[in-house]
Amino acid sequence: MRVLFLSTHAFLPTTRKASVHFVTEALAARGHEVDTVSVGFSSLTKFKKPDLYAQLAGPQRNRFVQTAPRRRAACYLPPLHPFSSRNAALNAVTGLFFPLYGNLLPPFLKEAIEAADVVAIESGTAIAFFDAVRRINPSARLLYFKRDRLDSVGASEYLQGLERRIWPQFDSVIVPSPRMAEQMPRAARLSCVPQGIDKDMFDATLSSPYPAGSQNGVSVGNMLFDAEAVRQMALACPAISFHLFGAGIPGEYPANVRLYGERPFGEIVPYIKFADFGIAPYRLTARELYLAESSLKLQQYSYCLLPVLVPDLLEGGRGNLVCYAQQGEADWAGKVGKAATAPHEPVWRDGILSWDEVAARIEMEMVA
Repeated sequence: MRVLFLSTHAFLPTTRKASVHFVTEALAARGHEVDTVSVGFSSLTKFKKPDLYAQLAGPQRNRFVQTAPRRRAACYLPPLHPFSSRNAALNAVTGLFFPLYGNLLPPFLKEAIEAADVVAIESGTAIAFFDAVRRINPSARLLYFKRDRLDSVGASEYLQGLERRIWPQFDSVIVPSPRMAEQMPRAARLSCVPQGIDKDMFDATLSSPYPAGSQNGVSVGNMLFDAEAVRQMALACPAISFHLFGAGIPGEYPANVRLYGERPFGEIVPYIKFADFGIAPYRLTARELYLAESSLKLQQYSYCLLPVLVPDLLEGGRGNLVCYAQQGEADWAGKVGKAATAPHEPVWRDGILSWDEVAARIEMEMVA
């Protein structure tokens, strides 16, 4: 089958991998022709992320590039694009622009939609293209690849309202967590498909990047990042090194914290596999509790048998969570010390899927 993914992620060898990257790779490996189009970028990106813009404005700019067997990637890069902001007045203005942006498509994107048997739209800016997809190719099976709550990631009121309107019109809404599924409207045709792991890459990684005898914690990603919690961990345990991966992580930290920025997944894997513990420093409210089941980094940490420091709202997991008080933690040294010295239990990885197994479940939604 020919499958088209519309995503707000860049598909470049230099950028981090999210679940959509692993899923598209696995579907191509299973014999499908997979196209990805990155949306939510424009000439405005040059001012906020100049390095990323320079790469997107290269071969992928408004055309497809063959990136691997059965895989092509493109970036829709118009002069301007609407975006979500924490400024209510600005959101009101950009809300007027989203329908125009999502319905005036360049020829390469129209052709890709026309040719697709399945169109998967990732949560976020990409849902602005829903009406155009339905209009251009009404026979395509339409999947909503929902990864997070839009209100949790700061999506505009326009996008949140659009999502409420289009829920029932998707052929399938794929979520990574039963708890997230419980929060969805009954009108949606829901399918829960857990996150996966690139088991082969983790298993093939044999060399540690850490100095012998050192103790190390690792954090991957910047979603809902609680910089103050990490700062307090590091201040309480100056003999432990903290390694933070993710774009634009804010805050000032002591000397035992190292910021790496956004790195390719292959560079991050050794830091996860050979760490003493993982960190998931989410700044949570009750609406984000689905992350205990859907967080990709929690899956990766668990596969590598790492104890994980998490805020106390995030209970459950696989038995490897060490919870700290999100408000007013009184014993940072004790919590970090517990995570750094806890035994690494093989049972923590039980039941974690490979991305091929995830893709097989998504295939069932492509033909149902």
